[in-house]
Amino acid sequence: MSQHARLQHYDYGITCVDTELFRPGLACCYLVQEGDEAAFIDTGTRNSVPLLLEALAVNGLSLNQVRWVMPTHVHLDHAGGAGALMQVLPEAQLLVHERGAAHMISPQKLQAGSLAVYGQARYQAAFGDLVPVPEHRVKIACDGDRVALGSREFQIIDTPGHARHHYVVWDKLSRGLFCGDSFGVSYPELNDGTQRFVFPPTTPVQFDPAAWHTTIERLLAFDAQHVYLTHFGRHNEVREFGEELHRQIDAYVEYAERMAKDSNPQPEKFAELLMLHSQNLLKLRDSKVPPDVTRRLLGGDMELNAQGLLHWLQRHSS
Repeated sequence: MSQHARLQHYDYGITCVDTELFRPGLACCYLVQEGDEAAFIDTGTRNSVPLLLEALAVNGLSLNQVRWVMPTHVHLDHAGGAGALMQVLPEAQLLVHERGAAHMISPQKLQAGSLAVYGQARYQAAFGDLVPVPEHRVKIACDGDRVALGSREFQIIDTPGHARHHYVVWDKLSRGLFCGDSFGVSYPELNDGTQRFVFPPTTPVQFDPAAWHTTIERLLAFDAQHVYLTHFGRHNEVREFGEELHRQIDAYVEYAERMAKDSNPQPEKFAELLMLHSQNLLKLRDSKVPPDVTRRLLGGDMELNAQGLLHWLQRHSS
């Protein structure tokens, strides 16, 4: 894929950069330019960093014009490249949630946890080694903070639900919310039906349905025209996505509570239940995507969702 095919240019100086995690169209980050300053919102993995540097070059930006690197949270598909990217951006500061800052400064625990999940070979192929960020280059993002990018101003919104270390960026200029994972996952390949398909990523280990419902309502109150999802791209169906996420979170919780009645709930069995639920929703939307393709596209997500929901069940019942 050429560098230009990896990029999608929106208005208001926003470029979507496919970070090519596992496949095209799965994960992205955003390069935002205002005047002679720029910011990256999310970074992809360490293996994604060359793609981000290509995006700067295509947009005619130099390394020292990047003012902010803004991972919405510290999961590796969003922040794994932050340290390596900061090494080559001399004027940038890393803006990170207070609950995630320690993992960016000393990422050993974060990397060890991912190695345990993926194994050495798959981890290296997908993510690459994490690079620590010097503490003096880390700025804590707090709810309500205003962040300047040239003449533009971003607002930070604390958004627990998917993770406690998650924030969303409100960009008043574009009337857009850069949502990370807080406004769901919607893959391009699955949006051929009568309604776009979106689901909540209940990734281990901090899923909190009550907090997530509150987060969705907070985000809807901004009356945004666009949401920019890391998984994947810009969507304009903001109210529809919010309402659907409320329904899906409730459905996931209902499935989890049903699984709790099993004396030994198995993640594989739960993942299959979530897969069938997703396929049924796609069928209701008249999606033409064959079931075997939806399994390929959603298999990893449903496995992680099942694991996260089972973690929540254990906490919820203790």
